[in-house]
Amino acid sequence: MIALSLALVLVNASLALIANVQLANQFELQQGTVREQQARQLRALVEAGDQEMSKLASLVPLLGANEPPARDLQDQIAQSLDAHGALLDLEWDIRSVHWVLPDGTTSLSWPSDRPMLPDSLLGRLAQDPERTIDALICDSECRQYLATPLLWQGSFAGSLVLGRSLADALLNFHTLTGAEVAISWSDDGDVQPSPLEPQSPAYLQFPAITYPEETLPILRSAAAALAKTNAQGTPISLQHDAGWFEIFRIPSLVPGIDALIVNDISAQREAIRSATIGSVLLGIIGLILSEGLLLAIMKGPLYRLRDLASVLPLLAENRYADLRNRLPSRGKMWTPNDEIDLMTGTVRSLTDRMEDLQRDREQAEARLVWLANHDPLTQLFNRRRFNDEFKGILERAMRFQHQGALLFLDLDQFKDVNDLSGHQIGDTLLQRVADQLRLVSQPSDLIARLGGDEFALVLPEGSEDDARAAAETIQHAIHSILLQEKGRRHHASASIGIVMFPDQGTTIGQLMANADLAMYQAKEKGRGRWYMFCEEDQGKEELDARVQWREEIAQALELGRFELHFQPIIEVATGQLHHMEVLLRMCNAQGETIYPNRFIPVAERTGQIRAIDRWVIDNALATMQQHDNLRLSINLSASAMDDPLLLPDLRRLLLRYQIAPERIAFEVTETAAINSLANATRLMRGMQKLGCRFALDDFGSGYASYAYLRQLPVDDVKIDGAFIRDLARNSEDRIFVKAITDMVHGMGKCVIAEFVESTEILMILKGMGVDYAQGYLIGAPTPLTRAENLRNR
Repeated sequence: MIALSLALVLVNASLALIANVQLANQFELQQGTVREQQARQLRALVEAGDQEMSKLASLVPLLGANEPPARDLQDQIAQSLDAHGALLDLEWDIRSVHWVLPDGTTSLSWPSDRPMLPDSLLGRLAQDPERTIDALICDSECRQYLATPLLWQGSFAGSLVLGRSLADALLNFHTLTGAEVAISWSDDGDVQPSPLEPQSPAYLQFPAITYPEETLPILRSAAAALAKTNAQGTPISLQHDAGWFEIFRIPSLVPGIDALIVNDISAQREAIRSATIGSVLLGIIGLILSEGLLLAIMKGPLYRLRDLASVLPLLAENRYADLRNRLPSRGKMWTPNDEIDLMTGTVRSLTDRMEDLQRDREQAEARLVWLANHDPLTQLFNRRRFNDEFKGILERAMRFQHQGALLFLDLDQFKDVNDLSGHQIGDTLLQRVADQLRLVSQPSDLIARLGGDEFALVLPEGSEDDARAAAETIQHAIHSILLQEKGRRHHASASIGIVMFPDQGTTIGQLMANADLAMYQAKEKGRGRWYMFCEEDQGKEELDARVQWREEIAQALELGRFELHFQPIIEVATGQLHHMEVLLRMCNAQGETIYPNRFIPVAERTGQIRAIDRWVIDNALATMQQHDNLRLSINLSASAMDDPLLLPDLRRLLLRYQIAPERIAFEVTETAAINSLANATRLMRGMQKLGCRFALDDFGSGYASYAYLRQLPVDDVKIDGAFIRDLARNSEDRIFVKAITDMVHGMGKCVIAEFVESTEILMILKGMGVDYAQGYLIGAPTPLTRAENLRNR
């Protein structure tokens, strides 16, 4: 009972604390809404000032409509200001009007004693004089400026700059919300002395502040805490005199200018304090009443609850039958079921459920153990279990000096089955192959599916003749498999590579590599063949070279040995740089530059090409993030046409790097697009939907026709360099390039010519109407630093 009484005390105290926390949280939530609303209102008032000045800008020259005809727009504006300038100040709070000529000089100021326009505003006008510019600039005070370009007799005559004080907007904000405002600022990115640092010469000197006699003492009390919040906008609360105030920062009201908002929260704090006191008093009264009731009703049930608690540890020991036998019986028969009876029933149900879960977990663990060693589709050993079992077989073969054989199987044209009839039929074929392997093998043989369409069979003790016989049997069994789907008939066949151990290898890696080589030798002879590995095979050197390049590519991806080079592409009509093509290079361990033609074919065969595609796209977009005006064309491999994750990954990278898709174009060769026409079309449309462009590279080198070009939704067509290099000397090339250019233009697409290596070729292309050109005449592929130098020439 004592413990229960203490628990009641804790409960009541907790309830009071929770009530206080909830009130505080509710207050903070409400204040968060208020802060967001005040931030929107202040920004809206600033924007409203800009909009009002924008409307006035076109009216100012018309104020002098009744005056004598003006010589020019400046004279007309001067007449308008002389006649109605006071109206601008009184009605619309316009404190200054300046007229800036197209050359950037200020030729008219009203009133005449007004200071010159800020240099930052004049600088922006000089950069783009014919664009409307709005600015909020602070020094000793804060002013809003709006520069509007005006025409006179159809030509740009200059910019009319209206200025007004920010103080009016701050006073309107105070009237609207009741909050005080102080403005702090920085100039051109340079950090100004903080008005919140006591050591600063600008301490508590704000260029704009509402009711400083009330606001400055509050800010002085909060200066130290506000200085620590920086620009994060974290609100702080403090007690000043007899009231409580909340101060928060609105960062970047406009770039370089923050606003400090001061809200009086004294009433809310007092309401929370009163509610908390009320909760405590109610808790005390409830505690006294609860103690009396507990004394009357809790003594008996507590004994039953103790008995129930004593048996619960049996759950952790999985002693479910003992727990059921020791559960306490229900209360008196004439009384209804109470909470302890319900709890006892719940424990009984929980015991049954946990016993079922324990049984299910044991079954799931057994299933996971099985899955760790087996391929779920074919029920054969997987690569992991195969390696473990094969390691033991190999060790026994070397220890007892007997011979064994490894048969490595790869299904022929399995990809065609998946592409033509779907993956479900492909899975059925794999299962049928596994069934046939079980039928023709011995219990002592080791069978496994290594992945994809690859299988392995190990004869622990067998001669070369046994291996050949097994290969023939397997070929016959697999060839008997026939699948029909939607009118298509698929006859299965496999290429088998055979290697003997330990004579032709003493490690699993060496034996698998040799078996892989033998399998490729079998494939070169045609479908449904087997081949016995021979140390003198010439293809072994090719395999070794492929393995070496695979390691080189893996290290380049891991250690960052890839680098991007950039080749400029110009607009032929103007000679101006339009964008750059991204080209990939590899640096080996000796620092030598390796060109893609040496490692890309290996990457395509080993499947590393997709990782290279991702690396190129990722690093190209990262480069674009650092160079705002950079537009790039990125080459994609043939493998990208069949990569279902490329579009989602590209969408994610565009969001990560915040790159406008319009700055990116992708290129794919004509041959790659036609070889996978449906997937290429789907990929092109998906990227264009994101906003990217797409170009068909090396056009003319393959077998693309007008019909194919109509099907492919490309934006640009890049003519193969073989037709450009001799353009000045070969009339047939000129006829071909002119025909392609006219055809592509007729389809609404652009033409790019590569391998432009002389001025004469460039002039011919210009005469033909080719849109863009690239080549060593314009610039060779270089790292970005040198490419940027060429761009700035």
